[in-house]
Amino acid sequence: MNIKSEAWAARRFYGKGSPFLGGHESKNDSIKITLVANAGVLVEYNGVGLLVDGIHHEEGHPFSRVSENDMKLMRQGYDIFANIDYLLFTHEHPDHFTPQYVSEHIQVRSVKGVFLPNKSDGSPDLALLLNHVQKLAIPFWTLGLEPGDTKRFALADDLIVTAIGTRHMGPQYQTIRNDCFLLTLAGKNLLFTGDADYVSRYFKNALAEVALDAVFVNPVFYHNPNGQEIINEIFRPRNLVIYHMPFEQDDTLQFSYMVTSDIQRHGRPGIQTHVLRREKQSLCFSTPPLK
Repeated sequence: MNIKSEAWAARRFYGKGSPFLGGHESKNDSIKITLVANAGVLVEYNGVGLLVDGIHHEEGHPFSRVSENDMKLMRQGYDIFANIDYLLFTHEHPDHFTPQYVSEHIQVRSVKGVFLPNKSDGSPDLALLLNHVQKLAIPFWTLGLEPGDTKRFALADDLIVTAIGTRHMGPQYQTIRNDCFLLTLAGKNLLFTGDADYVSRYFKNALAEVALDAVFVNPVFYHNPNGQEIINEIFRPRNLVIYHMPFEQDDTLQFSYMVTSDIQRHGRPGIQTHVLRREKQSLCFSTPPLK
């Protein structure tokens, strides 16, 4: 999305009374989401950082990779990566997750926990990573849930991770499990869908009692009529964030053009729509003041 279209989207969708604060520095009582690359985002709240799909550097796909410099900064704990406490991966595809680089990261910088795809459906590199995690005595959870199933993890009083099982979109990937992550921080609910297929039954029961403050979907999910039905009838979020976008220099498939057109076609006044597509671009959501 170019500067002109982003300005148009801001005027149309960033309404009054929203918890969205823009790309300002995060306060202690706000949630900050920073784009690393593709679907890789760093979520920060109250000094805790959760990195979702944020360690990968393989080629062979049309999306942007996490830079080698950023992975070095992650290992050193510099720049925006001062706090990385939990690593979460929706599935093992090279534009989301490279087990070898995760292993290198935890060797020099430990974390409080790792959420991984199921080893039985993964590569030998995933099995090696799991063995490494166990040797380092890092808490871990393997998922690959059945579509529609959920599993809840209370990591702290104000931090809950709920995994929601789905299948990967696209007929060629129907054997791949994709675990969505619902992060509940200080009562705010943020859903990261990764490459989840646009199938209503995967989400209907799992989110029946959940008020979503923000949902992150990829451009294909947003473009598809079934995806739009799920957004409007099941998700009904206050904020809709389109991520999993290549950076401008990598956008050979013209996702930006498609997303700009889709926002004009599908945008609704009751849902504020944002696009994450610039490196280190950030969003902040306000939360109740810390006590």
